[in-house]
Amino acid sequence: MELSRFGLKLFVTDPAAMQGKNFVPIFHSWIQKQAVEKHQLIDVHDYSHIYHGPGILLVGHEGNFSTEMGEGLPGLVYFRKQPAGSFEETLRASLKAVLQAAALIEAEPGLEGRIRLRRDEFLFISNDRLLAPNNVESFEVIKPALVKVFGANATLTAVKMATRDRLTIRISGVAF
Repeated sequence: MELSRFGLKLFVTDPAAMQGKNFVPIFHSWIQKQAVEKHQLIDVHDYSHIYHGPGILLVGHEGNFSTEMGEGLPGLVYFRKQPAGSFEETLRASLKAVLQAAALIEAEPGLEGRIRLRRDEFLFISNDRLLAPNNVESFEVIKPALVKVFGANATLTAVKMATRDRLTIRISGVAF
């Protein structure tokens, strides 16, 4: 399976610290500096008014970053839009991008160290229901690449399997 449209989410250690409006000027500065390696950053949109929505969205050619509030669990999510080779290579590139973005946020002077992102648990979210429907078969096909990228000690758990939701896999027991 050559899945290339998917997301990786990191959770914040303190959900109360995640104030979406703070990210508008931060993401604009990322565009000015082209701060994320191998990404053409383009625009910022404020969706913070949407309940459990994408929050503040930074649009890029290769993928989008946002201060996502899905299911009331705030975090940073990166949704890849363009392939970077095979599924495994695209997964590695996406992991690198979300970790770089997390480091940029944590080092942001305006946030004064209030936001920390966990690196021991991720959500993998397929954004391609045709290629990777939310079922056991898709989970089993994707699982080997996730283990290669996140390590043999990673625990992979399907979230809300066989529902109308996107295929979502919780990856825990990792350390980045």
